[in-house]
Amino acid sequence: MMMLRCYAEGHAGSWQAYCLDFDLAVQGESFEGVYRSLQDAIALYVETVKELPEAERRRFFERKAPLSLRLKFLWLGIRSLFDDDGDQMGHAEMVIPCAA
Repeated sequence: MMMLRCYAEGHAGSWQAYCLDFDLAVQGESFEGVYRSLQDAIALYVETVKELPEAERRRFFERKAPLSLRLKFLWLGIRSLFDDDGDQMGHAEMVIPCAA
């Protein structure tokens, strides 16, 4: 079981969610919507990759998001450690389990 690093950001009724370990992204109107969409996208991605010849699978299971997105995820995590006002409405970090 893999634990995939993901995060979501919301601005004015529009949300985006990213899976950093598979370089997947989804958009929606709410956090709950993008969370479900990202879970669905991950499941479909894994199902599709498992149908590939074994020699090609590893490349797709090791496809990471660009460094800029991974650094943003890291920055948001660090910033949340020092955020005194507790305002977490604009972003959320999550770990999604995946049977890859």
